Formats: sequence, structure tokens, C-alpha cells
Amino acid sequence: MQFLRCVRAEFLLSVPRLVRTRLGLTMASLGGSLLWLHGHGFDALTVILEAGALGAIVGTAGVVGHEHDRAVLRTLLTHPTTALAIATGRWLAIVLPAAVLALACTVAVGGTGAALCSGLIAAAAVGSCALAIVLPLRNGAALALFLFMAVAGTVAPERLVGLATPGFLRVTAASALELGPALWHYRYIAIGDGGAVAHGLAWAGLGILLAAAFIGRRNDG
Repeated sequence: MQFLRCVRAEFLLSVPRLVRTRLGLTMASLGGSLLWLHGHGFDALTVILEAGALGAIVGTAGVVGHEHDRAVLRTLLTHPTTALAIATGRWLAIVLPAAVLALACTVAVGGTGAALCSGLIAAAAVGSCALAIVLPLRNGAALALFLFMAVAGTVAPERLVGLATPGFLRVTAASALELGPALWHYRYIAIGDGGAVAHGLAWAGLGILLAAAFIGRRNDG
């Protein structure tokens, strides 16, 4: 119970970002852009997946991407806490708004419950990965991850492997798509693929653990 109280406290510290910064407006603009793309050829599942994933990356940039966000990790809260509780609370603050965005897009495009489940798991996995990357590397990494996910995230790796050039970048991108929380994995959740669900949940847990390790090391330093 103490762990859950610490997680809740950390989550509540991050919630005001949605209304007191540009984060809420940016999330709304992202949703509007995805709906516009839906009207110009994007299928409903792609819109929902990108709402969850890109919303999580935007949330990560707003919650942990700035230097003052990193500095506060050294600040002791008024209650006992752990690095894992801090990381979990920040992850919740990232994922829940992205989940709301995915839900709103699902309603707007007439998506199914299975498609929404895909979007929610994409938000959990990509948000966790983004948390682990942006904490040490700041918002430049968030921008790179956003562009990669938006442009290549839905592409299956075998399509990149089939290209002749560029060799090194092709193999690197294909490997990232194969191993990482890329959206092509999570399209299969909508048709009941348990392996895709396990992949997303594994990434959600791994990212939180990596973020907790960084926070713990920063506090010990």
C-alpha cells in the first residue's frame, strides 16, 4: 500500500501539466491532426494506434523532458518513496492522457473495442520506452522518437529489409521495428494476437524498470 500511495503522489504532481502548460493543447492538436488524416486516407486502427503512441511521446516530453523535471528527481518528497514508485507515477502521468486521446479518437472514427485495446497497449508500451529514453537524453530524443514512430512505426521490418539502400540505416531501422514497441506489432492485438499483447506489456514493464534505474542512479550520484 505504501508503494501505491507513493505512485499516486508522484502521479498527482504531474497532472497539472495538462492544464498549466501547453501539454493539453498539444495533445488536442495531435488528436485533431490524426482525425484530419483519417479523413484523407488513414484507416481507423492506424489513427487509434498513433493517438496512443504519439500521445504518450508528447506526454513524456511534457512530463520528464525538461531540465527542471530532471532536477526535481533529486528532491526528496514529504513521504518515503523509491525510484520505482517515481518512475511508475511518471509513467501513469504519461499514459493516462494518451489513453484518453486514444479513446476520443476511437469514438470519433467509429473504431472497435479491439482497436481501442490496441491503442491502449501501444500507449503503455511506447510511453514506457519514451520515459526510459527521454529521462537521460531529454526532449531531443522525444522528437526523434516521435518522428520515427510517426513515419516508420507502422511499417513491418521485412519491408525495410527488402530495400537495397541504405544498408546500415535499413538494418538498424528494421531491428528497431522488430524489437522495439513499433505500432506494426500492436495492429495484431485487434485480431486477438496474444504475442502482440505480451510484447506490449513486456515493454511497459521494461521501460519503467530502466527509468527507475536511471532515477536511482541519479539520486545516488
